[in-house]
Amino acid sequence: MAKTLPSGIYAPLPVFFSENDELDLEAYAKHAKYVTAPGIFPVVSASMGEAAHLDRQERIKLIQTLRLALDDIGLYKTPIVAGVGANSTRETTQLAHDAAAAGADFVLVVLPGYYAGVLKANPTAMRKFFVDVAAASPVPVIIYNFPAVSAGIDLSSDDVVDIANAAPNICGIMLSCGNVGKLARITALVDNSSFKTLSGFIDFLLPSVAVGSAGAISPLPNVAPNFSFKLWQAVQSFGSVADFHEAKKLQGLASLGETALLKEGLLGLKGLLNQRFGYPAVPRLPLLVVSNDAVTEMSKNKHLEDVMAQEKI
Repeated sequence: MAKTLPSGIYAPLPVFFSENDELDLEAYAKHAKYVTAPGIFPVVSASMGEAAHLDRQERIKLIQTLRLALDDIGLYKTPIVAGVGANSTRETTQLAHDAAAAGADFVLVVLPGYYAGVLKANPTAMRKFFVDVAAASPVPVIIYNFPAVSAGIDLSSDDVVDIANAAPNICGIMLSCGNVGKLARITALVDNSSFKTLSGFIDFLLPSVAVGSAGAISPLPNVAPNFSFKLWQAVQSFGSVADFHEAKKLQGLASLGETALLKEGLLGLKGLLNQRFGYPAVPRLPLLVVSNDAVTEMSKNKHLEDVMAQEKI
């Protein structure tokens, strides 16, 4: 039986590059400690972590650096989720083995988008991809349903249930399709003790928890980890009407704040972290650094300011 995926909030950590385009592992470790200290789970080499721009050895270095950073602040039991997305089953499984050897506890697998048209026309091939990767992976696999980075491929609830039933080493799914109905259908049909369903954005955490979600993945903890963890605690139980209203208020702040943060995407997040902490803002080419004006406008966004005000409490 696959290791159980912990419930909670997951943050895709951005990767930082020096002026000579090498990994800035010092900045990465420092930021990882800041994000995870309140209780947030880290995700390395996902879409916000420029996974498509990393080579095999860089992915390994990032996992090793993250493990050392977590251990350095006493988070010995905090698991690492590592993205292992690639364009073939063979390479995906190779990256899964690399990730496990480097210290990852779970791997996050997204459908390859290069031949999306072929895969869309053959649902059996899509399902087989996950089953084959799970069978070969030395650590449990999390499905990452993220149409925006897989050329529009969007797994149905039937697809997910079939995959979960066919592959015991698959321990959950992160749904970045934003479909609460799909999440509800999946949680109703799979064994929730061994297969966890997480929302792909924090902006629908409260309604998704109400139908069985075990958490969410979001970029918001990169700028507000304490607030994000407070929201997670708030949606766990409602002992009174006042508790529900508090959770609803925090959810509203998170939804508006995450939307503001995502307006400029990865580049905006890196620009904001550069402004706040001095981390390098440069991405890898062909991506270009976001303008200072765009970062300033985002930092002055009322909804992000509201979130940051909560973060300081």
